[in-house]
Amino acid sequence: MNWIRFALWLSAIYFAYYAALICWDFLRSSKLPEDKNSHELSFEEYSEPVREIPDTEPQIYDSSVLSSGGVSLKQLFNLAREEAIEYTRPVSF
Repeated sequence: MNWIRFALWLSAIYFAYYAALICWDFLRSSKLPEDKNSHELSFEEYSEPVREIPDTEPQIYDSSVLSSGGVSLKQLFNLAREEAIEYTRPVSF
């Protein structure tokens, strides 16, 4: 028996097995009762909506940081030249 014949036999066995399973499911589904909602579960949970109250006072932090947004690479090198940021390795300009 060579590999091609083995592969053909194996694929034929798998095809027959899965075809039998599909036929078995079709035959079994025709015997089921007509009530299709018999196995359906549904859950409903009521929750009260919560309204968030916005803060009226702005939060002020004791920090020298003016902005926490990101900067571009060019701005990063400019900040390094001005020694406005602390860096641990030398940066090639």
